[in-house]
Amino acid sequence: MTKPQSMTGYGRGVSDSFRVEIRSSNHKNLDIQMNIPFYLYAQETEIKKMVRKKIQRGRIEIFMPRQEIENVKLKVNKALAREYYNAYIALRDELSLSDDIGIGMLADQRDIFIVDEPEIDMSGFQQAIEAALGALSRTRTEEGENLILDITERITLIETYLSHIESQRDEFTGSARERLEERLKEFLGEVQVDEARLIQETAIMIEKSDITEEIVRMKSHLEHFKGVLQSGDTIGKKLDFIIQELRREINTIGSKAQYYEIANNVVEVKHELEKIREQVQNLQ
Repeated sequence: MTKPQSMTGYGRGVSDSFRVEIRSSNHKNLDIQMNIPFYLYAQETEIKKMVRKKIQRGRIEIFMPRQEIENVKLKVNKALAREYYNAYIALRDELSLSDDIGIGMLADQRDIFIVDEPEIDMSGFQQAIEAALGALSRTRTEEGENLILDITERITLIETYLSHIESQRDEFTGSARERLEERLKEFLGEVQVDEARLIQETAIMIEKSDITEEIVRMKSHLEHFKGVLQSGDTIGKKLDFIIQELRREINTIGSKAQYYEIANNVVEVKHELEKIREQVQNLQ
């Protein structure tokens, strides 16, 4: 089982011929950006292939500084240089200019000069990339473990708050008749209330404020969340979806249960869910 990883990390790899640095940060998909020397442009596809084998999500920035390469050869496109020279001469004569056409003017035309791609030490190149990816993976895994620990503690807090809500629901249901009678006395004074009607109104009030189904669904979502959290691999998107379901249920509980003690615990649950959402967004 693959351990969950944070999308934030850093890795560095060095071989005899190359030095590679890789940074990763949050991104909803895999976005690979490279800053590499010109003679490695042909290796971009291979580099991306190596990255995709290790990483599924995140913005990946790869930096490879220019190395000292031996046997670099510079060629001159003499035909193109001659064309430039003839064009300069023609322009000078047409405009009746007195300027000399020298090597300095030709040197400004960089497309005249061609640098042969040097031979690349492919073994050293792959070694440096692999080392950097390995170091990056280790830092992402370490950060991922810290995130999982923090999220797990917050889930335990939510379960505690939900337990309080459940017990307060029972208290609310048990005292519903007494509270309804008190409210009626405030409005009706000593007028007698029909017993059957009182029972009916009490049942209606309890039904409207019943949060049993929401509590059951929240418990189920929390168990699912913990299972996904320990499953490894790519879990960030799955957890984000479950958090949306948990937020929907706790919002319903808050709107249905107009009870001070329940409302306080609803606020605490929402706070912890928001903190978890922030942490989950950094998980691969």
